[in-house]
Formats: sequence, structure tokens, C-alpha cells
Amino acid sequence: MASENRIKIICSVETIRFYKNEFGIAVVSVDKVKEGKPKTDKFNQIIIKGTMPQLVEGNPYVLVADYVEDPKWGGQYNIISIYSAITFNENDKVGQKKFLSTLFTPLQIENMYVALDDPFDSLKNNKAEDLVKVRGCGLDTAARWIERFNRNIHLAKIFSELEEYNLTNNMVNRLMERYNSPDLVVEKVKNNPYILCNEVKGIGWKTADKIALDSGMEEFCSQRISAFIYKYLENSGQDGCSWITPDELMGAIIDELGEDVPDMNITEAIHDMGDELWWNEDKTQIGLRKFYNIEDKIAKELIRLRDAKSEITYGDWEDTVKHVEHKNGWQFTEEQRMGVKEALENNVVVIHGEAGTGKSSSVSAFLEALKDYVYVQCALSGRASSRMAEITGEEGYTIHRLLKYPCTDERGKNGFTYHDENPLDVDIVIVDEISMVDAYLFYYLLRAIPSGAKLICLGDMGQLESIGCGNIAFDMINSPEIPTVYLSQVHRQAATSAIVTEARRIRKDWVGTETRGELQDLSLDCYSDKSNTFYKITQRFSEAMNTKNFNVMETQILAPVKKQGDACTYNINNTIQDLYNPEDDNKEQIEVISQGKVTILREGDKVINTQNTYKTNPPIFNGNLGIIKKVFPEDKALLISFMGIGEVYVEGTQVNNIELGYAITVHKSQGSQFDHVIFGIDFASYSLLTRELLYTGITRAKKKCDLIAQTGALRMAISKEGVSKKQTHLQQCLYDVAHPKLIFVQKCPKMGLFWT
Repeated sequence: MASENRIKIICSVETIRFYKNEFGIAVVSVDKVKEGKPKTDKFNQIIIKGTMPQLVEGNPYVLVADYVEDPKWGGQYNIISIYSAITFNENDKVGQKKFLSTLFTPLQIENMYVALDDPFDSLKNNKAEDLVKVRGCGLDTAARWIERFNRNIHLAKIFSELEEYNLTNNMVNRLMERYNSPDLVVEKVKNNPYILCNEVKGIGWKTADKIALDSGMEEFCSQRISAFIYKYLENSGQDGCSWITPDELMGAIIDELGEDVPDMNITEAIHDMGDELWWNEDKTQIGLRKFYNIEDKIAKELIRLRDAKSEITYGDWEDTVKHVEHKNGWQFTEEQRMGVKEALENNVVVIHGEAGTGKSSSVSAFLEALKDYVYVQCALSGRASSRMAEITGEEGYTIHRLLKYPCTDERGKNGFTYHDENPLDVDIVIVDEISMVDAYLFYYLLRAIPSGAKLICLGDMGQLESIGCGNIAFDMINSPEIPTVYLSQVHRQAATSAIVTEARRIRKDWVGTETRGELQDLSLDCYSDKSNTFYKITQRFSEAMNTKNFNVMETQILAPVKKQGDACTYNINNTIQDLYNPEDDNKEQIEVISQGKVTILREGDKVINTQNTYKTNPPIFNGNLGIIKKVFPEDKALLISFMGIGEVYVEGTQVNNIELGYAITVHKSQGSQFDHVIFGIDFASYSLLTRELLYTGITRAKKKCDLIAQTGALRMAISKEGVSKKQTHLQQCLYDVAHPKLIFVQKCPKMGLFWT
């Protein structure tokens, strides 16, 4: 947005045209211009829209907004921030009443002061029992009044004390969620504006840097350079790289801060960061120490488990394999037999292979041999854990559920119930989809496994790479310290499925026009015009809806991207919602704003949770799918039945993490499988098209996959390798822990050699 379109004014609210769920449209009069040139009408008024608190007509507000031309409604201003222009001393009764008048109607104010001696005190100190004495105010209304009061008084305090920082309403809301105190927010931001990008999710470097510079931060000060270094290394870590080269870091600093940044200032900034940074011995690698520490801890835990004395015993494993073969009516491959043998003979083993190679079947034979021992099976996602349960017949867990998160400690911090001092009471732990598990969660799982127990990790390296720091599965497989079994042969039963066979062929440069397989389970619909993608996807879903055994939770649309192109998940979801769950007077609904997009959520909708949320009971995690059972419009809350979790009440800001789930991205689908997958790709998702994306999308289907592909986009995906080179510590850490260095102590020869 061009700077000339931004204004900062004091305005009075004339009319509120619309307000729901913190999104509103209002007409305001321009009282005083502080910055910019407002484009007013003949009445000196402008239209504003966006995220806002509950405004009161006639009251003054400080507004920062950008001018836009709406194709339908003409010139309007998008709200950046808006807060009460009334400043007051909290001990001043007149000022108190004046502030309350910005939040409540004149009649509500009158009733408050008739019923209560000090309404301000009742609101400030959350005295709902006082407020219910006010005419027309029940407990629910009292709770809303208190919430409105607290939100707005906090906003007023933060905005007034941090005026020069030009914060937005969304930024302030995120800061309050993070620190839960307006005083702490003010202190943190004034102390170091870069705290915004380092500690508050959703605020990037560019935003924080502009705020800092606008507030007077020097261009080449140590604080700014340190903040950039930290953020760059943090972003590299989230891309999977635990370390980078100093040359790469220097290039990034110059690209972002300019060639004029003094070397002395960079040296000073690095020095000031101290132990936050990690260097290798010859200074050829640099990263954040926290990334090195977590991989080092993982290595120590893996070697602890690997080398522990095991009390687990078993009989003739070959007899067990034959017994399972006879029971199931098919034979194991030689690779699968070796998988069973390795899992029995070692405390830690990784079994990996592509779809259809029988990883889960190998585990079933392994468990048969150890049927007298206690085992648990887990995965990152609920769907993946459920899939394991289908094979073994025993309950599967998400890792969070297995470790029982959250558990509040004596300091009031959330953590896991099970850890090194309170380990799991199990003999065997099986982890499916190991490539999806991030470094931190894997460490917490490892330290909860008792010494002497077995750890079996299952994975498919043909899928999309994990998101976040580290490359756990890859490093374990490629380390000589961890026993590994690779399954390459497709099982005879799996070979009848085109979902399995063609997915593997696709990764080997296969291109065709139509394949169905013996089971008729893969349909390929190629076309040249990308405009067909959206239409074909919705058509296939509509056809599926009309089948006898249609199940919306087992029918999943996949797309590469959320918001780019016609066939993005956002557009598809809105259309499928109209088809499957149209507006109905008997169904409650609410509007939510997520990432700048307005979405309607109504009873009966299939939805997905997009952020880990620990405040709900039970907690819900990124990627959980469910059905909305009930909507509470007044409370902006939802009752959702999540698969594998049960019914969960979601309210407040957590609702903004709920999105329609008829269509999800391929990345979100990892670890899950569905009976029927409708998967569409075209050139709109050009940058994401890879073999791994294609393979992952197809293999999410258990019984049927409809692949809808623009021909050129399909060929591009097949020809493009998506595996990146991640620079990590784990392989080296595993070696260092397994082979400690010997140090000779010259001054004390009697001590001889000892382990470092």
C-alpha cells in the first residue's frame, strides 16, 4: 500500500453499518488530521472497515487506515488500528464515566450508575455478581461486558503508550495473547521492538523492523543486526537447516541491511548474542544453539535406548513369521522378514519404505512375537494413529495424547505428564510417520521411553519433507549408529492397487493419460485448460455425494495451495459448503476472519484446526479434522466433534484457527489417509509442484483416488525433485555420543584415560 494512502486521524463514529465477530463497517467524521490527507465526502465523512472493537456512535477514536478502491462500494479505508481517543485518570470518576461511554450505550450507562456505586470498579475487577444487578444484565451479558471492558482498556493503554510504533489491532491482540498484560506488552516493545518477530507468532521481520526504525532505532545498531541474525537463523531452522555457513549469513545481512553496514557493528552484534549462537570448532558453521542442543539431546536419548540392557525375550522368530503368514493367507517378502528380525534383535530400529511395501505388516509379526509385552503405537496426527490401530487392532495415540499434554507443573507451566522422571510404563513404542515428527516433540517422546524398552520407527521418505528444525528421519536412516531396514518390494496384495503402483512409477518419471489398475482405484483426468481444475474437482465431489455410502469425513479434496488460483482450498471449500451444507434457517452459523479472509462456519460443516491449541479440553492440534455439532453465535464459540478426540468446545480467538476442511492442502494431509481422495493440480501452484507432492497426494487414498491434472503441470511435477539438502547436526551428534573422545591427563598419570 502506498504511503500517501495512509491516514492517522481523530474521528467520531456517525453510523455503524455492520458489526459481527470483531469485523465491522462504519461511517466516521474526520475531526482532526494527524497524518495524511483523508479522502472525505461532502459531509467530511469516510467509510471504514476491518477488525475493530465494539464502537459506540458519537464517541471519538484514533484511527490509522489505508485507502482502497472497492470495485463494488467505491473508496473506503481499511483499518490498521482504532482505539478510544479518550484519555483519563482511572481515579477520576468523570473520566471513568467518559471512558465507559465509549463502550456502552447511554441507556446501559444510566442503568449501571443507578444499580451500582462504582461500575468502573465492577468491570475492572471482573465482579459479575455486581453487574447482574443492572437492569437487563444476566451472567452471560456480564461476562461479555467484562471482556469488552478489559479488551478496550488494554487497547487504549497500549496504543496511547506505544503511539509512535504504529501497531495494528491484530498485533496488539497477538501481544496480549502472548504476554497477558498491557504493562508487560508496553515494557517489552519499548525495550526491544524486535521482540515482536522473535516472540510473537504471526509478526515477521519486515513488520518488526519497520516499527523499530519508525520509533527511532538506529539503522546499524547492534540491536537491529542481532535481531536480524536471530530471525534469519530461526527461519533457516524452520526450513530444516540447523546451521548455515558464515558466508551465507554475511550475504543475508548485506542483502537485508545494505552494503554499508560496518563490519565492526556485525562483530559487536554477534558478540552480544553470546550463547544464543553455536559455532563448530573451525568456525565454518553457525546456527542457533537451541537447534544444536535439541539434536544433541535426541542423539543422547537414542544412544541411551540403543545401548540399554533389555529384558525382553522371544522365541523362534521365524516360526512366528510363518504363523502370521498362515493366519493372513500370504507370505512376507525377505525384506519384511529382515525387518522383523532387526526389530527383535535391536532396541532401536527404523523401518522405511514406500506405500505398499508392508511396513505395518512387518510390525504385526514383530508384535506377535512379543505378544506378552506391553506396547503402544503413536503418530503425530490422529488419522495416522488410527491407521495403525486398524492394522494391529489396538488403540493408537497421538504423541501428545500418549505423553498426556498438558500437565501443569508447580510453576504453572504446561508440559507433558510423562518424561524422564515419570516414564511410560511400556515395553515397546511404535512411531508411525516418523518423517513428520519435529525435533522437539521427538525429544520429548524419547525421554519418556524407559531404558530397556524398544523403539520402532516407521516412515516413507518418498513423501514431502517435514516442516521445522532438523531432518530426524533422514539423519537416523543415514547414520551407521541406528539399525535400519529398507523395504523396496511391493507386497502382492498391494500390487493390485494403482494407487500404490502408479504412485511409485510417478516418482520414476512416469507420465500417462489414464491408469486404473486391477482394483480400478486410480482415475487420471488430464486436460490442457487450467480453468477446468476447479470445475472438475467440484463435479467429482458432487458425484461422490450422490453415491449410496458417501461419508464426508472419508472423502477428502486435496490441493497444493490455500489461496492462489481458482482451484485453491479457500475457493473450493466455499463452493463445496454450498453444495454439501448450504445455508439453513435451522442451522446456526458465525463468520470468522482467518488470514484476512472471511469464512462462514455453520453447523454440519467439515472443518480443520490449523494451530496447536492447548487451552481447549482436550487439546487439539494442527491438522485435526472434525464436524461442527453446534454453533453459539453470541459467544462466538463452536462445539466440534474431532476424529480420534471427541467433542471439543472452541471459543474466543481459538475459533479463528478453525477453517473449512472439505478441501485441505497436501501438506496438511500428511500422516492421514481417506477412503476417497480428489486431488487437483494446475499451473497456479507452479512453485510447489514436485514428485514428492504428487506421490504424497495420491497415497493419501486408501480405496479410490481421482487425480485431476493440467497436463503440463503434471509433467512438471513428475520432472521436479523436491528434496532439499538440509544442514543438520544429528548424524554427527549420534557419532559423537556413541564414540566419546578420549582425553589424556598428563599431570595425573595415575588417572589414565577417561571419557569426556
